[in-house]
Order: sequence, then structure tokens, then C-alpha cells
Amino acid sequence: MKKLTLLVMMGIIFVIGCGKNTKIEKENNNTVKETGFPIKTTAGTEIPTFTLTDLDGKTYDSKKLMDNGKKTLFVMAAEWCPHCKNEMPSIQQFYDENKEKVNIVVIFTHANSSLDAVKKYISENGYTIPAYYDADGSVLNGLGVQGFPFNIKVDGTKIEKTLELPVDYGKLASEFAQ
Repeated sequence: MKKLTLLVMMGIIFVIGCGKNTKIEKENNNTVKETGFPIKTTAGTEIPTFTLTDLDGKTYDSKKLMDNGKKTLFVMAAEWCPHCKNEMPSIQQFYDENKEKVNIVVIFTHANSSLDAVKKYISENGYTIPAYYDADGSVLNGLGVQGFPFNIKVDGTKIEKTLELPVDYGKLASEFAQ
């Protein structure tokens, strides 16, 4: 009888646990569906319109930032990532010298981070690049980013190509001269 009671209790716990996970997945799927994510980050893929939030909390429509006749360097980064720290000075230099010709969109992840940590990193390093914060991970998850930094070249709202790492100023200048 004790075994039967234990089995019934385990079954109930299992059903309750699965029900909660299913609800969370549905909520995430609904959010993803509404924004057009997830997408494959291959050449020719259309990037759906989504909302970006800068480090001061102001929101921007991604399409307005990227679909303005200029190509876009789209970067997913983390302030704690050693490779991101290595490439960020090159991105800043590229931005300083090309901001009239190329859009720069640098989105910092919420993964293992916080908005305050990102603000501190940007401020301490004197960066003036257009920086945004992905507080809920929707862009990170929607693009299927598996590692940082993640750099893509975008033409309008279509991915032109994923940039191979490492990315430095010379590589960016050469890539966007085309």
C-alpha cells in the first residue's frame, strides 16, 4: 500500500511538473512567434522586426535602425567575454570612422550579466558605440546564438553573412568596403 501511495504521489508530481514546463514553453513559443523568431542565421534569411532597448531604457524598432540604406554590423556580445573584450576596441574604431556609412548595432546579453555590469563596462572603456541590452534573452534565443561574440553583416533586413572570428578593424573595413 505504501508503494502504491508513493507511486501515485510521484505520478501527480510528474504531471504537475510537466504541466508547468508545457505552459512555460507555450509562453516562450507565443513570444517567439509574435516577434518572428527563431530564425536561422544563414545568408539571405530575413531578420524579423523586434524591439531593442538601449542602456538608458529607450526602445527602438530594429527595422528602423537597420533598414535605412546602409549595411549593418550586428553584434551579440557579453561584457565578461574575453573575445568580445578583444574585438570591442576594433568595433569602436570602425564605428568612429564609418558611422555615416554603416549601421552598428551591438547587443549585450543578459546571460551571466546585468544591465549595470554592461553600463559599467561601456563607461569604463569609454565606448560610444550604439549599445543595447537584451534583458529577456529574446534576441539571443531568437537568433540561436551559441557563443560570443556573434557577428553578422546585414543588408537591409536580410543576413548577408556571418563574420568569421576573430573580427578586427581590418577585417571589418574590408568586409564593409564590398
